Amino acid sequence: MARKYAVVGCGVAGVTASQFIRETDERGEIRIFTDEKYPFYSRMRLPEVVAGRTDPERLFLKGLEWFREMGIHFHPQEPIEKLSLNPLGLISSKAHYEADTILLATGGHAFLPPLPGAESQGVMTLRSMDDAIRIRDKLGQVSRAVVIGGGLLGLELANAVRLRGVQVTVVEVFDRLLPRQTDPIAARFLQKSLEDMGLSFHLGVPPQGIDSANGRATALILQDGTRLEGELFLVSAGVRPNSELAREAGLKVDKAIVVNDKMETSAAGIYGAGDCIEHRGVYYGIWHASEEQGRVAGTNMAGGDATYTGSLMSNQLKVVGIDMIAAGDIDPEGKLESEQRQDPNRRVYRKIVYKGDAIAGLLLLGDISGHTRLLKAMKQSLELGNLKGSLLDNIDKIPL
Repeated sequence: MARKYAVVGCGVAGVTASQFIRETDERGEIRIFTDEKYPFYSRMRLPEVVAGRTDPERLFLKGLEWFREMGIHFHPQEPIEKLSLNPLGLISSKAHYEADTILLATGGHAFLPPLPGAESQGVMTLRSMDDAIRIRDKLGQVSRAVVIGGGLLGLELANAVRLRGVQVTVVEVFDRLLPRQTDPIAARFLQKSLEDMGLSFHLGVPPQGIDSANGRATALILQDGTRLEGELFLVSAGVRPNSELAREAGLKVDKAIVVNDKMETSAAGIYGAGDCIEHRGVYYGIWHASEEQGRVAGTNMAGGDATYTGSLMSNQLKVVGIDMIAAGDIDPEGKLESEQRQDPNRRVYRKIVYKGDAIAGLLLLGDISGHTRLLKAMKQSLELGNLKGSLLDNIDKIPL
């Protein structure tokens, strides 16, 4: 009798797991559920939709035809309301489904800080395709916008709004942009490049609240008394895991749903992967980690044997068109031994952080040449010997 698999979530973790289930079990019944109406798409490219430069359909990574070819039952706009442990199954907004194994790949949601006035009209977040479309349509009616959050998504979102001809101010609680991916030098170079593009910044001052008139947001008030007026206020304050389904079912949840090296939760037959889980106490929330977790979960759900030991914390991206890689321990406080190259005129910054004779972290801004070899050496904890301290000039000599 064919096994029944249920996957809750149609992001990278859920779709990757479904693919590996199918590769391991050609006959099993696979169902994948999502509360959205769209198939698998790239969340990282949502700012392109906001900017009006890409149609939503261009972001699809796996369309309806792929699900049909893989023999996967796709259930759009069918949120799961309850998880049943005995017998194992799911209760959706439409029906009850039995399952032999279940994957929770419920992802995360945009965090909205408890700011007074945050419930006002004109305060929005970006996490889903529908969010991107709503923001895109709203931008035709505004001339000034404030983005709360100077992280990766916040900067990409701010640039997308700028491209629509809207004046944009970015507010960041930390004293530098991309506080998780930069040190003070890289952040300064990046900020100058963004200011040249027309963005303005308020750093190191927390928001205090949002003023409104007739229920509509009119200004963001900072704790130093600064008043930033606008017609649109976009909050990019991070992601929180969607763990309510697991918590209500009695599964172990800490920062997120707790899984082991097989991606199993605390309940037999239920696995987890992606932005809703933590592994060995670590919450990743990055694309390639979710993909790796989905592969391991899907393989094991179908009777295979795969192990997840963690992912390298790394980001390779274009921050508003500027190449950047941040991986491992970038040592923003300057406590560790490092090797650096700076070119202020070109806004290029290259940094290697060492622990012992191995690479502990990389930070490359504006020039990421050699990054493939550097990342490989870092993942292998390669002993560098005499190359240490002059590696940026001798990348091609790394003995890989």
